[in-house]
Amino acid sequence: MSVLLPAVLLLGALVFVLLARMGRRVAQGFLSAQSLMAERDLAALFIFASGAHLAVLTIAFASALALAAWMFTHALMIAAIVLLIALYLPRAVIRRLQKQRLETIAAQLPDALAFWAGLLRAGQGLHPSLNQLADRQPRPLGEELRVVTRQCRLGVPADMAMEQMCERLGLADLRMLASLLSVSRELGGNLGESLLRLSDLLRTRLAMEARIRSLTAQGRLQGVIVAALPLLLMLVLAFMEPDAMRMLFTHPLGWVALGLIAFLEITGFVLIRRIVTIEV
Repeated sequence: MSVLLPAVLLLGALVFVLLARMGRRVAQGFLSAQSLMAERDLAALFIFASGAHLAVLTIAFASALALAAWMFTHALMIAAIVLLIALYLPRAVIRRLQKQRLETIAAQLPDALAFWAGLLRAGQGLHPSLNQLADRQPRPLGEELRVVTRQCRLGVPADMAMEQMCERLGLADLRMLASLLSVSRELGGNLGESLLRLSDLLRTRLAMEARIRSLTAQGRLQGVIVAALPLLLMLVLAFMEPDAMRMLFTHPLGWVALGLIAFLEITGFVLIRRIVTIEV
């Protein structure tokens, strides 16, 4: 027994050191990911924030939610799940903002191209009309066009600046515009008329996408309802039969059941969204 106790203490110390190192690496990786998200993703949204401040706010917010979940349910598993979800929440919010920004740019682009075509047909040159277009466009398209005009002032051709904007945003409509500007620079032609036709094409495409979204709205709503019904039923049973539902959060078999429920919920929701998502 006297020999076993030092061995157990040594093993415990080694496990503690390994866990501490793993925790430090995880923390460093999380801080690096938050800094990269602040420098790249938020900067792409024209939101400039410090990565360290964002990481501290995320950790504080996630810890507060996990503590509240533990005080409410007295289940460490639920608190851990809430902690992980809260740590991932800022990235999900940023992705949602990026998606909304791209959708807004795509909706603004047809009218912007029609306005640009009108300026060219009125006799203005390419760069003066582009500067006037950038000054008169609201956010977020106006911000991106002002970046393009600054690049043009530095000597970058308009089609290359537009191509860089397309690579930065990943919007297929801008790739068509960049190709149109490149062809016009190399071969010439009536750029105003080409921009007007591209504007009509993009406007027709947006109308078609809106019609598809309206026709598939019922399927998307069914996906949300199917995903929410088991969770609502679990919440109702937790209030009606707390003793029976407590085993679901405190027993290992209950944790397995919760994991299976989460897997099936996510799988069903993703499959339904894939079925009702139609690319134009």
